[in-house]
Amino acid sequence: MVHEMIQIGLSLPSPRPVTPPSTPTMSDEDASEILTAMKMHPTSPNPHYYRSELLPFAQQFLDVLKSLNSTQSAPAALAAADEVKAEDPPETYKTVNEVWDEKACKYVIEEQHQPEEKVDGLDRYVFIERRRIIKKTEIPVVYIDIKSKLLRDTLRVILAQAPEISLNEESLSVERNILFHYLPDLEASRKWNRVDPQDSIIREHIALLIDHINLSYKDTKVRLVSLLKTGEITYDLLPFLFKPNEFVYTTCRGTKSPRCIRFESGEAKVTTDGVEYFHIKGKYLEFDGKMLGKVPIETAILGFRGSRNINSLEAFPLQYHETEKSIRETLVKCGRKFCFSLIGTQHRQYRGRAFQMKKKKPVEIFINSRIMVDAASFQEINPNYTRPSIFKSSDSIDLWLIIDAASSNQIDESAMKSSMDLDALTDEDFLICSPTVLGFSLNDKLWLEFAVADISEISWNESLFNQVAIPSRSKKLIEALTTFQSGGQAKYTFDDFVEGKGRGLIMLLYGPPGVGKTMTAEGLSEHLKRPLEVSAGNLSKDAKHLEVQLCEMFEVAENWQALLLLDEADDFLCKRSYDSNHNSLVSVFLRKLEYYKGIMLLTTNRVRDFDEAVQSRIHIGVKYSPLGVDTRKAIWRSFLERAKTENGNAAYSDKQLNILAKHSLNGRQIKNAVRSAHAIASSDGTHLCYSQLENVLEVGKEFENDFRGSGEMANMLSYA
Repeated sequence: MVHEMIQIGLSLPSPRPVTPPSTPTMSDEDASEILTAMKMHPTSPNPHYYRSELLPFAQQFLDVLKSLNSTQSAPAALAAADEVKAEDPPETYKTVNEVWDEKACKYVIEEQHQPEEKVDGLDRYVFIERRRIIKKTEIPVVYIDIKSKLLRDTLRVILAQAPEISLNEESLSVERNILFHYLPDLEASRKWNRVDPQDSIIREHIALLIDHINLSYKDTKVRLVSLLKTGEITYDLLPFLFKPNEFVYTTCRGTKSPRCIRFESGEAKVTTDGVEYFHIKGKYLEFDGKMLGKVPIETAILGFRGSRNINSLEAFPLQYHETEKSIRETLVKCGRKFCFSLIGTQHRQYRGRAFQMKKKKPVEIFINSRIMVDAASFQEINPNYTRPSIFKSSDSIDLWLIIDAASSNQIDESAMKSSMDLDALTDEDFLICSPTVLGFSLNDKLWLEFAVADISEISWNESLFNQVAIPSRSKKLIEALTTFQSGGQAKYTFDDFVEGKGRGLIMLLYGPPGVGKTMTAEGLSEHLKRPLEVSAGNLSKDAKHLEVQLCEMFEVAENWQALLLLDEADDFLCKRSYDSNHNSLVSVFLRKLEYYKGIMLLTTNRVRDFDEAVQSRIHIGVKYSPLGVDTRKAIWRSFLERAKTENGNAAYSDKQLNILAKHSLNGRQIKNAVRSAHAIASSDGTHLCYSQLENVLEVGKEFENDFRGSGEMANMLSYA
């Protein structure tokens, strides 16, 4: 009967509080419920019979049923008991020493000489204080190995943003110095509202860890508080000055521009020569030509004796900067400029210090030129270029090589999957943006790193093209062709029978020197607001190297949508002869010329010497004649109007201007004469006047006579 009742799922009566299970105090309602379930009904209406006979029977049945249920759930009860046993309060903590085992080639616990993960019995502690003696330096580094699962879960929340900590591993290990920085967070966690039934145990474990850290750093905290009040620090306390994720102020190694990085970790190290330094690892925001992401960077602070002002260190927390608010605003402004104005390919003006890395050291150069900001082309042309660390060397010790050997300029793998969203960036992101961009100086022909703060928008001189001294018909034709070619919006395009061939615009500007050929190219650049890339003098005279150079130059010019000027390109255009090397140069140049898709201007004063194959590749040729008197007068006036000194404008009459125009000079010679006279006037502290111009022209005439063989020097040499 009992077995059958268990099978049919008999519901036991609700337990009554305070009533033991086998007492005869069962209520009439309970007894009636059980008897009804057993399909037993009293035959006598006598209540005495009900209480004296049936009630004890129902109570006995209930006790047996409970006993059977208890027996059936024994495995679950045992499992629950085991779980309770597993959660028994662990012991507090234990300290172990970890040393390098030469035979095992790994760190082992000193007491038992076994790898830490194989040491038995350590899991019964809340945490383990593990002192690792570093092999090379013998400097102890203390780690806290968390054994309590409850404490581990709490620390995962507190250290969620801490870099270089593996929070997802089953066994959590944290350097104790890091935990020191998170003491306020640990204290705050004791006040969290938890629904965990083991809340009291969690609080005990947190309190144990807090007490351990406070005890371990008792003397350190006293010294640190005392020094920080006066804005000072000692070398041995540097690990406690920098907190993970804190902003660290330093300067760019090449341009000396201010910058910030986000601190990740720091470690005291010693060079092979015994020089102590504090090695800092951090991250900053960089654009690699394709994506925007965070990049690792390193710096260092040389060891020092006594105490130093914090803001005199090579790197220090931004909060200790004398003008923290101002420097934050400046860096955020530069960061916005970096992200919204200088990402991708940009044409800008630059004036200031730039640099490039040579033999792992920055070589500075002053630049006053228009530049192309182009990280992608920079890295393609300079694939082995390494961005510098930001360590500021002393006069006697240089740690650059040590730091740069371990540095990396690759964007994080997490950022490689997708570029950071510009619209989602915050001021904290702008604060750690790179202070430099990679690019090319158009005047200096150098790939350099440029300071973001020294980059400005270009002020275009759109009237320059109108000042070119050529017939208006030629000027209109040049303007129309270049405007159409640079627009790229024509509905119907004209192409060669061979796809991709002959799609560029090749113009030849020929005539004597100083008549405006180069100025035409410069004026077109201003008119079209396009960069002007001037090449030819730096092209190789070896055919194989020339082909590589032309491919690179044409690709970059097309990417920049630049006007490409090959000034004095005679070596690559002259008639082929018996010189096989020259013939190869001409062949390579003409072949590459056909596939160039941009605007190219060739200048020469030897058009009659050109190879016949050149003519068919030129879309338009513009002849420049020697300057006439009226043209020379206009050029003289144009340069003199700009020749101001501290004492005022240049002084000359229209009659004097007519006299100057009668000199058979080209535009370049006129410019040089005005520049020389301006220098004399500035040196004398006067304004430029006609007499100074006369002196310059007289000296120049003597040189010209000797140069042409009609002067006094030439006559003397004729007797030799």
